[in-house]
Amino acid sequence: MNFGELLAPDEECEIREELALARAATARLRPDIVIKFGNDHNSGFSLRLMPAFLVALRARTLGDFGTTAAPLAVDEPIARALVEHLHASGIDVATSYDALFDHGMVMALDKLFEDSASVPVVPVFTNCGGDLRPPLGRSLALGQAIGAFFRDHCPQKNVLFLGSGGLSHDPPLPIFTASPPEVQQRMIDGVEWTADSLAVRTANVIEAGREHGHGAGPLQPLNPQWDNWLIERFAEGDLATVAAQSDADVIRLGGRGGSEIRNWIAALAALKAYSGGGYRTAHSYYRALPSWITGFGLIHATAH
Repeated sequence: MNFGELLAPDEECEIREELALARAATARLRPDIVIKFGNDHNSGFSLRLMPAFLVALRARTLGDFGTTAAPLAVDEPIARALVEHLHASGIDVATSYDALFDHGMVMALDKLFEDSASVPVVPVFTNCGGDLRPPLGRSLALGQAIGAFFRDHCPQKNVLFLGSGGLSHDPPLPIFTASPPEVQQRMIDGVEWTADSLAVRTANVIEAGREHGHGAGPLQPLNPQWDNWLIERFAEGDLATVAAQSDADVIRLGGRGGSEIRNWIAALAALKAYSGGGYRTAHSYYRALPSWITGFGLIHATAH
């Protein structure tokens, strides 16, 4: 979302307007804490040890693709209490005192807040891009348990449940099982990122976006039909139908990046549980943006 020059003028104008609406909605809420559901792109996490779900007790961000590079203002006491609640509720999550997140966690914070590094936050990580992802139904259960925690333990706080990632997109990243041994080993070992290596990756993705925008290249095309179906289900609160899809179906319909709908499921499930079983969708938006290699969507929803 930091490379508007790849978009047509009308596309860029619409996205700016939609992000302005999202910032205004966030400002009206005046959240005391943000529960950020996000993922990573083999940047801070690697296949050496890949948790299905993780709550960060302390965290920092990489600063890739023009995002913030700084420690996040994690509310550690609330994060610890949340983990205890999740374990007691039968949701097994890992924890980290030094989680490194890429744009998959911080981009949305950057877009909604003037200083994303100062926002009280609890980062909730889901393995959306690594090998052997958790079933979508577990993201539903995770979100429900998180929403119940904030409903019962933090009723005095204004809580923003924020999910990002997806919809359909097929980022130019290697597939572990289809990669040669040396690439597999790099995915296992992870990368020690430098300014130069981040710049190279950014340039490669921008070039892939230009190619994709012209209908060329190896990446799977966007799927606006599936994306709009998702937006409709999310807007109606029909999370169970979305979560009933298999991982294989999601990848087939939405590309490898489509797996990031787990973050949407978890965030909306949290809001639904927090509000006692429902939510009101105030606004939704969708547009396919091939040059950004993504089906771009937004939903603003509030507790009943």
